[in-house]
Amino acid sequence: MSDDLKAELAQLKKQVAELSKAQDYIDIWKLQSRYAHLYFMLRNSEIPSLFAQKTPGISMDIEDAGIYEGMKGVKRFWNTVLNEERYHSPGWLAIHMTCNPIIEINKDGTKAKGVWFSHGSVSGMRNGKMDCMSCLGKYDMDYVKEDGEWKFFRLAYRIAYMYPLDSNWVEEPITGSIAGLPDNTPDKPAANYLPYSRYRINIFPPPPPEPYKD
Repeated sequence: MSDDLKAELAQLKKQVAELSKAQDYIDIWKLQSRYAHLYFMLRNSEIPSLFAQKTPGISMDIEDAGIYEGMKGVKRFWNTVLNEERYHSPGWLAIHMTCNPIIEINKDGTKAKGVWFSHGSVSGMRNGKMDCMSCLGKYDMDYVKEDGEWKFFRLAYRIAYMYPLDSNWVEEPITGSIAGLPDNTPDKPAANYLPYSRYRINIFPPPPPEPYKD
């Protein structure tokens, strides 16, 4: 094989690898967006299907709810704590958009990690009446490719604030608590629950993910 042909073949292999990585990036973005749409439409019972079904070690950690481990824990959360029947009521609305992603994928295209900003709007019961709130947080994610398809390995939502619109995030940064719901039975306490506070320097973890060392 001539040197020119070898160089052309190497260039083609590089382009194929780059295209494969770009496709992985798009597929992960679609997975995260599907989650946001299902949550907005109160199709919460479908969310466990977005998690890896065969890979051990999956978990989720939303706000102050605590850490739910394994498929049993994930299903327990979405079918009891945030179940469709409880929230499928007149006036309810909850949307958490996902944007500004930073996604890092390993060389083999089998693992990935990502951080997303999430602005949202919520309407629900507060002080005995329907009220509206604004929220901001980050999704702190790990993904795994299972049978050729990207799935959630770890889902975490780090809330910065959720305040009622007749107030502000300085005076009332957090309205409500998942930890206080009667069906909330996590496997471990919440990690990195650091919402906004006027009394400290706020760091709002996590930082953008670093590239894989491979």
